[in-house]
This record gives sequence, C-alpha cells and structure tokens, in this order.
Amino acid sequence: MTEIPAELQRTLGGLEGEHCEFKEWKTKDNFDGLTKYACALANEGGGKIILGVSDQRPRRIVGTQIWPQIELTRKNLNQRIHLTTHWEEFLTPEGRVLVITVPRHAYGLPAAWDGRSWMRENDSLVPLSEARRKSIWEEIGRDFTAEPCSGLVLGDLNPSAIEAFRHAWVHSLRARREESGQRDAERIAGLRHEQLLRDTELLLANGTLVNAALILFGSRQAVRKHMAQAELVYEFRNTPASGPADLRLEFQEGFFAWHDLLWQQVNEPSRNPRQSFQSGLFVRQLPSFAERPVREALLNAVCHRDYLLGNSIFIRHAPTTLTIESPGGLLPQVTVETLLDRQAPRNRRLAEVFQRCGMVERSGQGMNLIFEDAITSAKQLPTPEASPFQFNLTLHGVVQDPPFLAYLERVGQEKMRLYDTAHLLVLDSVRRDVGLPDGLKPLADRLVTDGLLERVSRGRGARLILSRTFASAIGESATYTRRKGLDQDEGKLLLHKHLVHKGDHGAPLEELAQVLLSKTKRQVQHLLRLLAKDGMAIPPRRGRGGLWKSTTCVQSDPPQELNTNPDRV
Repeated sequence: MTEIPAELQRTLGGLEGEHCEFKEWKTKDNFDGLTKYACALANEGGGKIILGVSDQRPRRIVGTQIWPQIELTRKNLNQRIHLTTHWEEFLTPEGRVLVITVPRHAYGLPAAWDGRSWMRENDSLVPLSEARRKSIWEEIGRDFTAEPCSGLVLGDLNPSAIEAFRHAWVHSLRARREESGQRDAERIAGLRHEQLLRDTELLLANGTLVNAALILFGSRQAVRKHMAQAELVYEFRNTPASGPADLRLEFQEGFFAWHDLLWQQVNEPSRNPRQSFQSGLFVRQLPSFAERPVREALLNAVCHRDYLLGNSIFIRHAPTTLTIESPGGLLPQVTVETLLDRQAPRNRRLAEVFQRCGMVERSGQGMNLIFEDAITSAKQLPTPEASPFQFNLTLHGVVQDPPFLAYLERVGQEKMRLYDTAHLLVLDSVRRDVGLPDGLKPLADRLVTDGLLERVSRGRGARLILSRTFASAIGESATYTRRKGLDQDEGKLLLHKHLVHKGDHGAPLEELAQVLLSKTKRQVQHLLRLLAKDGMAIPPRRGRGGLWKSTTCVQSDPPQELNTNPDRV
C-alpha cells in the first residue's frame, strides 16, 4: 500500500456537485446506479465518480471491495452509455479507492441508458429536463474538431502526413487552370509546416493546435495518447463465416498518413475482383468496388463521425460487399430517407481541410456520388443504416444487369452528365421494374422526352420501360417486345385461362381485374372486349354483376350484346 497520492488528495478536497460524485459503496455492487450517475455527469459536461469515500465532509477513505476486475466493468459501462470512461485504482493505507472519469456527452445527443437520460438535481438523480435536453440538442452548431487539443504540440505531428496534404492542396489548385490558383499553388508549395497549419486554421494564433490537426496529421504515439478512438480498423473476410478475419489492419495515425495505403489494401486484385461484360464487339471490365465511391464513403465516415464516442471506424470487406461503420448517428436534421437531399456537417473544420485539397465538395454531394456510381454500374443501391450511436453504409460489388451498362454506354457519358441523382434513381427503378416513389414520378417526363424511357399503356396502369432505340442498340429488342408489344396478348391469355377455369360459373369484372393487378378496370374490360371480338369470350348481359364466360364452356348460348359501359358492370 502507498500513501494517498496528491492528485487523489485534491479530489477528496473538492465539492460534490454536478461534476463530482462521492459514494462509499464498500460492498454495494450497484452497477445500474453507477450507470445512471455516469449518464448524469456526462449530461452536465463530464466529471468524476469517486467510490470508497464518505459522502459527507470532512471526507475520509473507507475503502471499497466492489469490481475487482475494473477493465471488465469499465468495458461494460462504456457499452451501456456509449462513451469512453477512464478508471483509476488507488490503494491507500485506509483502503481501496476507485476514481471513474466520465467524459461529456456526444454533441447534440444526451447520454442515456435503457432509453432514459439522467441529470442531477440537488443530491438526487432525476430524468433529464426538457430545458437541458434542448440545450444539448442546440450544441449541434459546435465543432469538436475546431476546439484546442490540450497538450498537443507541433512535434506530435507526422511531417510526411503534412507533406501529403500540401501536395494534394497544390495539385487541386493547379488543376483549376486559373492564374490565381497557380499563384496560390506556388505560395503554398513554399510554406513552412507551421504557416501551413495556420493558413488552414489548424494552429491557432496563441500557438494551440486543434483536434483536427491530430486527426489529420497526428503521429501514432500522439493519436494513442490524446484520442485513441480516432483510428480505423480494416478487416477482410473471404467468407461470411464468423471468426478471425483473413486480414486485419489498424490505422492509428493521422488520416493523411494512411488513406492511400487503405485503398491499396481494398483494391488488391484478390479482394477487389474485376467483372466482365460484353459491349458490342468488346469485353469491358468493372471492379467490384470502384475507387471514387470507396474514398467518398471513407471521407464521409471521417468527416461525420462523433469523436467523443469511444468506438473506432470499421471497414468490413468481403468479396461482394464493403461496409463502413462510423461511430455517431445521423444529426437531427438528416434521416436515412433524406440522405441525398440534406447535409448537416458535424465536423466543419475537417470538411474545410478536405475541401481545400479537392477531396470533398462543400455542397456535400459525396453520398450522391456514391449512389450515382452504383446506378451507372448496374449494381444494387448502397444500403444505409442509422442508429443513435452509429451509421453504417454498405456498398454492393456485384454487377446485376450487364445489358443496362451497355444501355448507358449507348446513351453516352456526355448526356448522362446532364442528369442528377434523382433522374438516375428513376432509371434504376425502371431497370429493376419496381414502382417509382411519388417524389420521383414527375422526373420521368424528362427521360421520356429525351427518349431514354417509354410509357406503356395510359392512366393508372401506365408503366415505364427502356426505350426501343436503346433496347435495340444493346440487343434487347426481344425484351422490349415482350414488355410492350406482347403485354396485351399476355393479358388476354391470362384472362382467357381464368375464364376457362371458372367454366359455366363465369367471373365478374371485379374478379377478373384481380388477375391483372397492374391494369385498371377499363383496361381489363378493353382486353375482354378483344377476347369477345376474337370469339374467345362471351360478355355478360346488361346490368350490374354480369358474368363473363369462355366460349369453350358455353357453346349453346347465343352471343349477348356487348356492354361497353364499365360503370354498369
């Protein structure tokens, strides 16, 4: 045993309040109570829980015997509140003391457990008030990456990572081909590292580095010391079976030190196989995972993750899927359904740095580019999943419709650039023969006018198909004929089969309409009239509830007057 450390002595002399909680808990194993106190401290900006000390002043150490395996207990607490707590164990002559440091809650998201958030009110724990909840939600405007990183100095940064950023920034400026851009490129190429960091607002006027500098350029030792969760873990599994990964890499340095190396691992031929498809006389190849959507998904994870949460970014790679798991859910302004329409930056300082070097667009179009690549590669659309503490995005690598690729080539890249993501979603829906969402239906008119799509039938039963011109060009004229020209014959055949099955009993129009659910009653009646004209069906007598019958079942009845008024059947 040792004497009471000075740090612990100062803690014992402090006041109990919003940021400090003293509990004796000599043998009281109240893990649920610990979780509630941790939530309350996190929601008040963070603090300490000291166990094994008397509640009243002057405080004395009474010792605690609970939770001897502190690493296991710490892990369980972190999983409950989705924050990274720090535990210290002091062995004093008077007994054992546990000091648990709880960080502040994630920006814009109250700390909670079992669906409930807590706060302190005098000496009691109470549910989080609406006023406090509102103030937490309003913190969204704050930028953690722009805040000072205590203890971080220039020597903690990786010079190679800073040079990689400089090179990317200079290349982006020169690519603009503007005189002002060329001048800026020459100036930035000659800047010292310190001035480069000042120009990007990563080094403040008082000489303090911000958190974004650590995330982008920190050495391995600095990242592990100041922000161990700012890492990326890459795992590749050749089969979906559980167990150790075939390859696991942990990147625990600044982003610019490892992002190119990560893409090299993803793009290794055995992990990113090429898929072949015929385009006229030529055979084309597509990678399962193209570079641009993978990099966009990675930048999205780095830019929008919550760095106050203790989890790391995970990339789980398989031959046909690649999933990026990012700590921190979507901000309140954004949902899975509105990902392509709304942007809400969580870490603005990071996004600004990536924008300078041309890695991301300020307009926040990264997710749009990911979806557009999937559509123009005839792959399954990316699958986003969101929870309060995590956002997952799965990219699918299998080309599902090679003829559609030839169709897009026939349209031409220049013409395809005229369409935005929403128009491409219309094309993808038609390709997969699924109904258009209401919000996309008005956009189909332009694609029909431009000759990429055609409408089959009219009214409520109208459908969209790929146009005859491009279907013929890619050798899909038979498919076009089946979907448009034979649509009427197939409908008549199905109706006739049903009438034969019904025999002498016949079938009313309402029942026959269920045979062809994609058509309206008027369209079904038109097909029935054609059957009657061909001598294959007998129309009902006038009046409601009449029955249609097949001529193969009713040979003796004379033909009846055809009822052409659908409202009377």
